[in-house]
Amino acid sequence: MKKLARALIALAAPLVAFSCSGSGGGGDESDLQKTDAIEQWGVTWTFEDPVPYGQFANGDYWVLAPVTIASVTPAFDGAHHGLEVNPADVVAQGFDARVADFDATRVPALPYEAQPGESLVKAISLEPLDDDACRPCLRTASVLTVLAEAPPDLGDTVFRPPYFGEDKPLYSTNDLRGGILPPYVPTPSTPPLADVLARFERVHLDHKQGWTGAGLHPTENMAEYGSSVSIENAEGALRLMLDDPPGVQRPLLVAYVQLGVDLFHMLEGGQTWPANGGHGEGRKLPIAFAAALLDDAAMRDAVSGSGPEAFGENGGMYASEAAGVVLWGQGDYSEEMYWQNLVFDTGSRTLSDPYRMIDGGHRPGDSYQFCCTSMPYKANATAAYLLPEIEAMWNYQPFFEYVERWVAAGAWSQPDPCAPPRGVCAGGDNAGAACTTANELTICTDEEAFCDASGTWDAEYGVLWGPDGAGGCILDTDDSDGTGRFPLLHGTNIDDGYYGSPFAEEMRDAHL
Repeated sequence: MKKLARALIALAAPLVAFSCSGSGGGGDESDLQKTDAIEQWGVTWTFEDPVPYGQFANGDYWVLAPVTIASVTPAFDGAHHGLEVNPADVVAQGFDARVADFDATRVPALPYEAQPGESLVKAISLEPLDDDACRPCLRTASVLTVLAEAPPDLGDTVFRPPYFGEDKPLYSTNDLRGGILPPYVPTPSTPPLADVLARFERVHLDHKQGWTGAGLHPTENMAEYGSSVSIENAEGALRLMLDDPPGVQRPLLVAYVQLGVDLFHMLEGGQTWPANGGHGEGRKLPIAFAAALLDDAAMRDAVSGSGPEAFGENGGMYASEAAGVVLWGQGDYSEEMYWQNLVFDTGSRTLSDPYRMIDGGHRPGDSYQFCCTSMPYKANATAAYLLPEIEAMWNYQPFFEYVERWVAAGAWSQPDPCAPPRGVCAGGDNAGAACTTANELTICTDEEAFCDASGTWDAEYGVLWGPDGAGGCILDTDDSDGTGRFPLLHGTNIDDGYYGSPFAEEMRDAHL
């Protein structure tokens, strides 16, 4: 089925080629207008003297040096509405004191003499400003780029240089290979182009590592949680694979590739989005999309050469020789940490099975596997399948194998030789009844009930169940409740989970 779809793409691609060239002035500075103020997304930049200015293809502004920034509103108050020049730190930030690792010294004093090759990134904090529990804590953000000379076509055919770091290459929209985009027929849930464009037309501040980075995701610019970022990024790529009239997709195409350019330079500068619940999902696809559309070797190599710590899609699953399938799980943890999580529900709910036999997490097929990763993975895989150049450069086959396994078979918990913890039912109609984690679904009969093995930990852990002291688990010799830790969970939640996309589902069903 996939081979047929790809053959159709190859046949149809020349029919959807379109030009991304602009009608700019060829970089002639005599054509430039001057201004003493620029406003974008609620941010106003005021200059001491009128400066030449223009806009890049995505609508963001540039000005020519020399330029002195007299003021920026809303003004930085020492804790909110921060401003950074060429953000390059993946931990510290100067945008909002309510977000972790705030450093007010990163905000330049005004007036500020901006130099060529600088990206000035201004945030507007989310109100009320006394809400210390905000996440995210920014409402929007805007980028002003300072150049030494006018860009080609006065910016009309030029992507905004990446806001992150000091490297400011000028990628051209003339290099976009629109002809490789497939002309698929829209599905009933196809979102309007304008709605999808709204997700990408503003800068995505995504350079702060870890879960605290979500605090810098401006609410009007991008989704806060990685699982939502993943779904929106997948839908953005898929929306560009439909048979819209020539040229209609250009604003979204430019905005989406701009995101890929930004993310690529963040990756080059040390930012990563590793598997971490749902926080690290969805950034690999836009970089791969930009690499394919721009035919950029460095971006392609960054995607193909990325390791498990670079993206959630590289580290959220692994091929298990012991199980013979790709299993879900994030990171390597000690046996004791695994069993403590299973019994006490402490620590990471995403950890891998140390014996590489079943899906990881607190319960196979549940928790973050169900809520926050499996369906976003599926949407991203669908986009990769439908643009084969992306699938070819992905270079991590377990990702696709996991998606197909989840879609066809759901959770994986058999065969499993490990003995299950023993305990008593907590909550529900059968509270106090003897149980094991293997039969808790049938003994502890209530939605909130579970088999509580905490009371047997001291006496039975490492004796009747748990690690055998030789790198393996104590074997299950009692098959009265089935064999293994969670036999009843095998095959549950097939092709199910939160953070799904009806549009991506329809694209997969219709075109794969």
